[in-house]
Amino acid sequence: MTRAHLSLPAKTLVAGAGVIAVSTAFLPWITGYGTVLFQVIVFGAWAIVAAVSSATFADQNHGPMWLVAVVLNVAVFSLPGFAMLFLTRNRCPRLGVVGLSAWAAFYLLALFVLFPATDGP
Repeated sequence: MTRAHLSLPAKTLVAGAGVIAVSTAFLPWITGYGTVLFQVIVFGAWAIVAAVSSATFADQNHGPMWLVAVVLNVAVFSLPGFAMLFLTRNRCPRLGVVGLSAWAAFYLLALFVLFPATDGP
């Protein structure tokens, strides 16, 4: 029995997704309006929980909302990441590693620093 072999770009994508998942733990401490991406992730997670249960449940129970936020955050990060992975994994894997690392860094900056939301929800 052989082990499945992940390419270096695939390992980079998995590591980036892990970092993005862990970064979701810091979202509850963002004050003010945060960034545009922060609002998309947090309010999107709230909307999903509210649609499945009710708005009152989503307002009063933050645990399920943050779990959905983790999944949503990783999914939004992974969509362009998978495209980059499939475009570069065989032809130029080093470029894929650099591109995926840059994408992860940009995503984290967009989540916490870049593109501040100037208007309220």
